[in-house]
Amino acid sequence: MTQKDIILERTMKMIIAQGVKSVRMDDIAQELSVSKRTLYEMFGDKEELLYQSIVLYVEQGNERRKQQVADIDNDMEVMILCLRDMITHAPVSSRMHRNLRRFYPKVFERLQQNAEVHHLSTLRQWLKKCVEAGYMTLTADCDFVAKVLSDSVQGIMVSDAYESRDAIGMISMMSYSLVIFIRGLCTVEGIAIIDACFDKYFGNIPAPDTLS
Repeated sequence: MTQKDIILERTMKMIIAQGVKSVRMDDIAQELSVSKRTLYEMFGDKEELLYQSIVLYVEQGNERRKQQVADIDNDMEVMILCLRDMITHAPVSSRMHRNLRRFYPKVFERLQQNAEVHHLSTLRQWLKKCVEAGYMTLTADCDFVAKVLSDSVQGIMVSDAYESRDAIGMISMMSYSLVIFIRGLCTVEGIAIIDACFDKYFGNIPAPDTLS
């Protein structure tokens, strides 16, 4: 790894552990035993360092999901497992989104633009494969459904309704709302698969009405 790679990796971990607002350039320099001048020479300012560090977080998540589904040949199961991974990490991602929107709106907007393009493209690919495989009805408008799913996820992610202490509530709400929505588009064969996947990948998540 280059020095820049190490800085981005460590900064990303500090952001996850401490929060976007709490991590200062002084803290990063001290943690990495480098001068602030080095950081500014490499990244220009804190906003650019934050942006590149969170892009790294997103890229690592994408790679993690690729590895998780590498041996799965059922398109519906691939989609559900990837959604499960995204939902599991949603509390951390949501905290970053809310703090960026509040304290670093320019960084937030850049990341949102990137995420919208990537998420919509990925969702459309999953949905089209499920339609082609006969797991979803032919009448399903993949572009529209992808937009609804993406907007739903982003809406929950940036909502102030779920603080870090309510991580289980967020995971539960996203799990049930997304899976039930997708289930409504499925054929009989698709429903059987999604129900089996729900038990397999979401079985340990409490239903929303059982949360205290």
